[in-house]
Formats: sequence, C-alpha cells, structure tokens
Amino acid sequence: MFAKPKSIHIFLADGDPNGVRIAQLSMSTIQAFAFRRSVLAEVRKRFPELERPGAYILVGPDDDQPGRQIAYVGESEDLGARLAYHAGNQNPRDAKTFWTDTIVLLSKDENLTKSHARYIEACLIRSGAKNVRWTMPNNKLPSENAGKLPLPDIAAMDEFIEQSKILSGALGCDLFREMVGRDAGRSPANATAAPASHVAGPEYPTFTIGGDGYRAEMFVSPSGEFILKAGSTARRHEAASIPKSASQLRAALLQKGVLREESGSLILEGDVATPSVSAAGAIICGMSVNGRAAWKTPDGRSYGEIEANAGGVPPSSNPLS
Repeated sequence: MFAKPKSIHIFLADGDPNGVRIAQLSMSTIQAFAFRRSVLAEVRKRFPELERPGAYILVGPDDDQPGRQIAYVGESEDLGARLAYHAGNQNPRDAKTFWTDTIVLLSKDENLTKSHARYIEACLIRSGAKNVRWTMPNNKLPSENAGKLPLPDIAAMDEFIEQSKILSGALGCDLFREMVGRDAGRSPANATAAPASHVAGPEYPTFTIGGDGYRAEMFVSPSGEFILKAGSTARRHEAASIPKSASQLRAALLQKGVLREESGSLILEGDVATPSVSAAGAIICGMSVNGRAAWKTPDGRSYGEIEANAGGVPPSSNPLS
C-alpha cells in the first residue's frame, strides 16, 4: 500500500541548509535535530532540550569501504552529555572516529524515560541492520526484551519510531529505508521484512534482462527506485568493469544471505531496491551495464525508450512498504 502523505517542517537554525536543522512532523511532539559533530558544544548551549532522554544516530564515511557510510545508533537519559562523552573520549571505540554528522531524536513533551529510549534504540538498530547500503558498528542486535514496556507505551513508542525514521530520511539519512523485501514463496528462514509483491500490468511494465548465467526482472517503485524481483538470477563472477558500488552491494547481499549461491549462479531471495537502472543491471550482470538500453519490456521496448516516450516510467502500484 502507498505511504500516507506527510507534512514536515524543517527549521534552519542558522539559515543554512547545511547547518543546524530541526525537523518536526505536523501535529507531532517528536523532534529531530541534525548538526555536524564539530558544532556539538555550541548546539548544547543553544538548545537545552538536548539534555533530555532520547536516541541518536552518529553518521560518517566508511573509510574501509569507499562510497559507503557508517551509522551508530545509541540512546541516553542525557543526550547532550552522551554525545560529549563520545566526542571527548580518547578510546577510538567510544570516540566513534568515523562520526561527522549527528541526528538526535527526542520528544518535546518530556515524557520519554530511560526504558522508552532503550526500546527506541533497539528497534532502530534492528531496522537499520536490514539496510545493506550501510555499515553499522553496533556490536550486536539487541534482544527482543531490550527496553521492555507495557502495551500502551509500546504503541506510543512504535509511533515515535516510525516518525523518527521519516524525519531521519527528510534530514538526508536513509539508514531506515527498506532495501530488501521478503519473497512470500520462499522459506521464512531466508526471508527479510517484506514489501508487497509487484503485480505487473500494461501501465506498469516489468523489465527483464538475461544472458549467460543471469536472468532477472525489475520494476520501478513510486519513489523512483529500481526494484530487482525475488527469484532473479545474477551472474556469479564479476568482470573488471563492474562499478565498485555495485560490487560492494553484491558482497553485502551475499553476506546477509539475500543472494544465495546455486548451480554456479546467485539467486535473489527477496526484492531489492537499487539506486539506478544501471546499478540494477550491474548487480545482475556482474559488470558495467547501460541499464537504459539493457532492461527490456516483454514486447522488446527498452527502459530508455519508455522513459523518453512517456516522460518518465509509471511507478508500480505496489511499492516497498
């Protein structure tokens, strides 16, 4: 089903879109602060609400895998003090040396407790761990009992978490974007959290690509992402021409079991969102591909032809949820 439209207010505290930003959904008490690590001390002085309980996301480049980002999710009863601890710590593990940007998630009504914050942290870590485009240095996934709450509080915190994901995305952090979906026809043991299956129709074409050792189907989501369908087959070996980002994504999908080796090929265990039509082709073909020409409809039209003739490809009626 389609996501509901949202209205988000983003306040530029310095008048600078790259400076301190405060985001809030209309009619909500949840706030998200975004700022650079280098201005933490100044932000604490200007915004005393950062000393409240809540969750935080530390973001920075992954120096070991160029092109990827790292995100660490944490919680605290005093967010400002906790961030200052990371910033001033000489231990590389606690200092989070990758950290360049910050998102802080808190409530204006001051009703969050330590238990609430632990529940929020646990759910955000589990959600972020599903995004194969990001590296998460959190040592392990939290248990289901982390921050255990009574049912009324769980309902309230689940709403807080969903709004936090939306606000984080609006502030430029797509850590919580669902990347991999479950194929309902496969074993639950191999499945990850699920978007609805795509139902192709004449208005919403499914594109295919095929060759020696690979055959795949792809559709376009309402948000413009290119979704490789579960059950598609990718070439096992990579050519020297494969873009580094596509090679890294293939490696991450293999590590998480979303790509499974079988009979010399790789089988996609779930729907996977990719950033471009050529990236989708490179993941499947194991080499550099002009996706606009390579992906074809059943009647032989290329993605590029349809986009040129229609002014944009119509999206699928069943997006990633």
